[in-house]
Amino acid sequence: MKTLGKVLRILSIVTGLFFIVTFIVYFENLDMKAASKVMPLMQKHYDSRPRTRKL
Repeated sequence: MKTLGKVLRILSIVTGLFFIVTFIVYFENLDMKAASKVMPLMQKHYDSRPRTRKL
């Protein structure tokens, strides 16, 4: 029974930390800020790829 309590305690701590981290990402809009930094690199890569035009 002690191991079940330890597992549940660890699981609740991990779940709480996950919620806090996702709330901070949502509140600060960090996903869009990261995307704005990565998009120019991705655009450069995809613009340099050869294209085949087939309709």
